Amino acid sequence: MKLGIVGSGKVGSALGAWAAKAGYQVAFTSRNESHARDAAQHAGHSAKALPLRELIDESRLILLTLPYAEVKKALGPMREHLGRKTLVDVTNPVTPDYKSLALGHTTSGAEEIARLFLDANIVKAFNAVFAEVYVSQNPKIGGQTISIFFAGDDVEAKERVGELIERMGFDPVDAGPLQNARYLEPLSLLNIHLGRVLGFGTHIGLALLRDGRP
Repeated sequence: MKLGIVGSGKVGSALGAWAAKAGYQVAFTSRNESHARDAAQHAGHSAKALPLRELIDESRLILLTLPYAEVKKALGPMREHLGRKTLVDVTNPVTPDYKSLALGHTTSGAEEIARLFLDANIVKAFNAVFAEVYVSQNPKIGGQTISIFFAGDDVEAKERVGELIERMGFDPVDAGPLQNARYLEPLSLLNIHLGRVLGFGTHIGLALLRDGRP
């Protein structure tokens, strides 16, 4: 499957490299073309750098790994080309000091993105794990598999995202409709506070323990 990464920073580069290793045809784009080229070279496995329009046209899954505040500016001009694409929202609408969310409770960043791109299928995922875990390409800590929670309204889109999560070795947990991104985005703040304030470090993750799967 063809997968596009919008944003070639630490998170985007790491997720793209891991997806390429897992067998996806990966393309990167960035407002800085050299960052996309560097990410593609690092990923290997025939990954490439493309302009945004070409990446959208070619990709079936598109991961948004740029800052939340830049999504509208970056993708707004491409709205008519997004069609029924699956956009995986990896962003979090955090404040500059990383201590709170810029919005929440009655909406979420993912829901606001869905309102911007009404014809696309938005799935929230990969937002509550540090980039360092993705860089390591190790989905386990202490022998326990990290859970990746994902939420969305389109069944097929969620299946594609769940498959990506599983092929990377994580434990995919369907967290329900996109509205439940209101619960998943605060998890990123908990993760940040545990890792960077309370001293647990960045190689941490959450795991849902359960008897069987729903």
